[in-house]
Parts: sequence; structure tokens; C-alpha cells
Amino acid sequence: MTVMSQSAVQEAREQDVVDRALPPSRGTGRRLRRAGAAVVHAVWPLIALFGAWALWVRAGDVPPAVAPKPGTVLEFLAENAGSFVGDALNTLAVVVGGLVVGAVAGVVLAALSWTSQIARAVINGPALLTQCLPVATITPVLARLFGYGVSTIVVITALISFFPVLVFAATGLRQTPAGADDLFVVLGAGRWTRFWRLAVPSAVPRVLVAMRVSVVAAVAGTMLAQWVMGTSGLGYRLIIAQTSFRTAEAWASSVVSIVLSVLLFAVVSAICRVVEKRFS
Repeated sequence: MTVMSQSAVQEAREQDVVDRALPPSRGTGRRLRRAGAAVVHAVWPLIALFGAWALWVRAGDVPPAVAPKPGTVLEFLAENAGSFVGDALNTLAVVVGGLVVGAVAGVVLAALSWTSQIARAVINGPALLTQCLPVATITPVLARLFGYGVSTIVVITALISFFPVLVFAATGLRQTPAGADDLFVVLGAGRWTRFWRLAVPSAVPRVLVAMRVSVVAAVAGTMLAQWVMGTSGLGYRLIIAQTSFRTAEAWASSVVSIVLSVLLFAVVSAICRVVEKRFS
């Protein structure tokens, strides 16, 4: 993944040089085409999903109580757009908060594991164990510790997102460019100088990859935690609609969560591309 991210950054740089060398009108045209390609890249999976959904319902003669038609769900969304915006913003806030907390925790633990092999052994075992526990199992325990509120769902989202950051960051801190560590030692750089000037820049691109990996799982984990705890957001609305046999509302909640996941992935990817240019 590192090679792919570095090549993507190099390609983006070369493209920027080409755009600056072109007349303003042609450079603007190229940027608009790239923006259009990014939109298509984000939107076409949704179009394909809706197409497959419509074909499945029609070809399989699926009853509305099992799976309503896409048009029915979209009509329900249009009629209740305001309430879904509120639920989506609630879920979005929890996801972003959990991602930030998880990323910070993963980076801190990776930095501690960089200090010694003993620290690495102490950290890696419990960190792996947290990923083996199902969300539905650990949620009641965390609820007893942190209460039945939004803060507990943020903690659950952080638990889901921190492990990829920990793994990628720890790998990046150890895998510095060949010969660079020896060169720093020859130049008299201390251990912490090597950490800040060599290991950290090497780890940043990998942390960004981990964020892209984590963001979609964080949305799913947040919705599951909202479902189990019965608080608020898209997950809570989904379980209430299912238990009340409001199939169109339940599917509408799922559609909104999918759109939210795609948009979050696109935003995180865009941020990552900008930051990668700085650290490449």
C-alpha cells in the first residue's frame, strides 16, 4: 500500500506541474475533468447498488415487507428528509469523534511500542484482544463503565478504528528508508531526534492509509452500537423501524448510512492526498 500511495502522490505532483505549465483555460479544464472523475468514482457504486436492488426485487418478486422497491425508499426519504438529516448528523458526529480518539490512541500506542520490544509485546496482545470481542458483547460492559450515552458509542467507535492505526503506524515507525537510520547515527542524532525527524515522517502516510481503512468500519460499528444501546442516530432508527415493521424506513436508514460511508471515505481520501504531498 505504501508503494501505491507514494506512486499516487508522485503522479499527482507531476499532474500539478503539467497543469501549471498549461494555459489557464486548459489547466482549469483538466482540473474540472479530474473533479468529475472523482465524483463518478464516488457515485457509480451507489448507482450500481440501486440497479442491482431494483433488479432483485423485480426478478425475484420480493414482497414489500422483505424489501421495498428503491423508488418507495427514495420517496420515503424525500418525505422525511429533515429527520434523516438529523439522524445522519448525529451518527456523523459520533463517527468523527471516534475516529479522532481512535487515531490518537493508535498513534500514541504505536509510539510507545517503538521505544522497546517489551513495550511492543505488552501493547500488541491486549490491542489484538479488543478486536476479537464482538461489538454486541462488549457494548453492555462499556455501557456500565461509561454510561448509556453518546460517549460510550464514541468509545466503541474508537476501539474499532484505533487498531488499524496502531498496526500501520507501528510498521511505519520501524520501516524507515534504507540506510537513513545509520546516516542519522553517523551524524550524531539522538534517539528522539531520529524518532521525530525520521520515523514519524515515515509513519504518516501509513497512518493515512489506516484512516481510509477504518472510516467505513467506523460507520458500521457506530450504527451497531446505536442499535444495541438504543440511544439515537441512524442505528437506533433502523432497529426501531425494523421492530415496528416499517420496512421502507428501515431500508431508508440503511441507504443513508451507505451514502454517509461513501462520502466520509471520499472526504478522508481527499484529506489524505493533501497530507501525503506534504510528507512524501
